[in-house]
Amino acid sequence: MLVPTHVMALARELFPRTVVMDDGQIVADGLTAEILEDEKLLEAHGLEKP
Repeated sequence: MLVPTHVMALARELFPRTVVMDDGQIVADGLTAEILEDEKLLEAHGLEKP
């Protein structure tokens, strides 16, 4: 299932795996919990830590 969202709290609650895309490119792919702890990654791609 593919669910596009910018709501990081929703992603954290519902999905064990996350793929982060920016400008049509995959910039991260892995465990949601790990991705959401990577503040540099989130900031670099316009996302906020939940």
